[in-house]
Amino acid sequence: MADRGMALVIANPEARHGETAKLIPVIGQLLTNLPHDLIVTNGRGHATELAAAAADYDIVIAVGGDGTVHEVLNGLMSIEAPNRPALGLLPTGSGNDTRRTLGIPEDLAQAALTLATGQLKRFDVGVCNGVYFNNSFAAGLDAKVTAKAVEYKVTKKRDGLWLYLTALLHVLFHELDSFTLRISIDEQPAVSHDTLIVAVTNGPTYGGGFFITPDALADDGLFDVCMIDPLSLPQALMRLPFVIAGKHTRMKPVHMSRHRSLVIECDGALPAQIDGEVLLESRYDISIMPGAIQCLVPRSL
Repeated sequence: MADRGMALVIANPEARHGETAKLIPVIGQLLTNLPHDLIVTNGRGHATELAAAAADYDIVIAVGGDGTVHEVLNGLMSIEAPNRPALGLLPTGSGNDTRRTLGIPEDLAQAALTLATGQLKRFDVGVCNGVYFNNSFAAGLDAKVTAKAVEYKVTKKRDGLWLYLTALLHVLFHELDSFTLRISIDEQPAVSHDTLIVAVTNGPTYGGGFFITPDALADDGLFDVCMIDPLSLPQALMRLPFVIAGKHTRMKPVHMSRHRSLVIECDGALPAQIDGEVLLESRYDISIMPGAIQCLVPRSL
């Protein structure tokens, strides 16, 4: 049992192709002035277990990428709100979209400084089929891209925007199919949609830096939703640079909106991703929990 005021640092040594393992001694030095316990995870799900048992800490710091933060968040959300520690982040992963959402510096030393000098701020948390997410849910083509990115991360040792861009190009050329979905928004009757992508986000980016919902705010109590109509390959390739830069929102095939909840249903299994983790279900029940997690962020926010 740790004294109040202590931080628990949960480090995923496998993040960024195992590069994080080399940084663990450095992280200990960067956090010299922050009383902490550091535990290195030993496999999938371990970070969730550690965070779930961290009620006696004031802050739990995830060291890794979006997958690590996702696990830590799900552990923290299992703790009753009055006893729930705050979430901190040292970004050492491949995508690091949560870093962008929270405004955490990319430089590791600057991110560590934020943990010592930053402020606590409340952010929204999404929940989908009982699984919590801090940054994004997406169904359809995006999930195929995520699955291919998981493969490329291992087989081609890629990371960041380049990883997701090459995965996206593969999917565009080989799996550019739309999905017929029934979508209920904010508890209204379901409407049928033939769509390529449904992205439901707290933050402005996913996929290592694609500005899919460039105006999203992670503390406004609403999801930003982007739906894209079916496109031909030439149409998709022409629009891709605009999606990367977040300049697609006024295009005719793109539909932007803000909502508190969505239910997405499909006659068959619908591929989806939640904070970069692959899902395969026929129904996704998604809702937002306003201000459900405190995060340690730079004071400029």
